[in-house]
Amino acid sequence: GETGRERERETEREREREREREADRMAARCRSSKCTVERNGFKRELDTWRHKLINCVGFESILEGIYGPLLLRDLNIFDGELY
Repeated sequence: GETGRERERETEREREREREREADRMAARCRSSKCTVERNGFKRELDTWRHKLINCVGFESILEGIYGPLLLRDLNIFDGELY
């Protein structure tokens, strides 16, 4: 079955696709070169964030697989202020 992380990733992909569709709908109303450039820049930015998110979630999953519950305990050390 799907894990919680897999569902989160799929939900994020769905949100991203909806944002892209909305950008396409908005740009379809305006065919100027400025709008096209902005739309393409927006799509590139979304794509960059998607890859960053996937890498972060993947790295966290790998660490959790190696260290298990101890990882969460160790990460909680950084919740407070460091002196």
